Amino acid sequence: DLVTDDPPRARQLLTDAWTRLNEAAKAGIATGAIAPLRTRVEDGLDALYRLLPVGATALFSFANVKPPVDLAAVALGPDLAPYVLDRATQSVYRVDVTTGKAAVVARAGQQTVSGRVAQPMFIALAGPDLLILDVKDVLWRWRPADLKGRGTLARVRVKDASSWGTDIRAIGAFVRNRDQGLYNLYVVDPSSKQVLLYTPAFDGAGFPADPTGRLSTEQDLSAVDTMVIDGDIYLTRAGVISRFVRGGSTNWLPGDPGDGLLRPAPSYTVIATGSDVGTGLLYGYDRANQRILAIDKDSGAIHEQYRLANGDPGWSDLRGMYLLPGVGDGPATLIWIDRNRLMRTVLQSVGPAWASPGPGATAGPTSSPAPTRRPARTARPSPSP
Repeated sequence: DLVTDDPPRARQLLTDAWTRLNEAAKAGIATGAIAPLRTRVEDGLDALYRLLPVGATALFSFANVKPPVDLAAVALGPDLAPYVLDRATQSVYRVDVTTGKAAVVARAGQQTVSGRVAQPMFIALAGPDLLILDVKDVLWRWRPADLKGRGTLARVRVKDASSWGTDIRAIGAFVRNRDQGLYNLYVVDPSSKQVLLYTPAFDGAGFPADPTGRLSTEQDLSAVDTMVIDGDIYLTRAGVISRFVRGGSTNWLPGDPGDGLLRPAPSYTVIATGSDVGTGLLYGYDRANQRILAIDKDSGAIHEQYRLANGDPGWSDLRGMYLLPGVGDGPATLIWIDRNRLMRTVLQSVGPAWASPGPGATAGPTSSPAPTRRPARTARPSPSP
């Protein structure tokens, strides 16, 4: 097995075979004769480039809900339940994958003791809270009261939040003091060309102070798709991942997966992590190639790649995701959404590396409860990024 025992030689032979198959196709050799050989060569190259076939399990489906939903975001809640944001019903749902029920925790037009909720636009985990930013630049927090879906929705006062305008691209949080439930708030504001940092009041009652620009230099943030904060700040912009350490941009970039012979370079739109600053992996979704890449936070090297097995097209419409770290040396679990489903993928191969998975490695969705795992710490509680 040269793929395992002599990767350089395997790469040379497989690359040559791929080139010759392309030449054969141009020469008019029948596609039916070439296709099986091309599949085997591609499987061998994917094994060299650590691209693993993985499965997908449906945790909850909104497919039969009326009116139809249009999911836009997913976040792990402080009670370990998944929360999804639906643009069609302008609602945020808490999904109980054990009972198979989804309950509204915030909805446009909902009246609370602190005001009326407008259309939710962003959600983010923040220590004991799920943060919800609505279209009128009002920040809300949902704080669970138990593990059964009960809780309270209240407005969070943020100084001069009304000045943000309509172009906010993302929100996030970093836990400052876990015991006291205090966290910094981050807002990607293209108008100010900054990631705005708000520090909490001592009693946790909002963010009364002026923000500071977290980036050392102004940046064009109009194309930001996702922000991840683990102590450092990661942004996806126009398909590229940027990292900012202590506010300064770095020359850190994800490595080349090396498989340009088979597919175009990655273009990242969604990122997630389940580990603290400077440790573990950053996971990036490459929409064009319908794959997830695991990127080493320190070196940028590609650790592994994942693609749904058996041609499952589910990742062609992946819209949001978060990570549950593995237990011990076990694989991480990806929780993700498409237009109307909440899905789970365990990031381990469901088939041999050299051959395409057979009928026994089906990637089609089935109903199954989510694994019970505590979320990774957002970051160490003492420093402030």
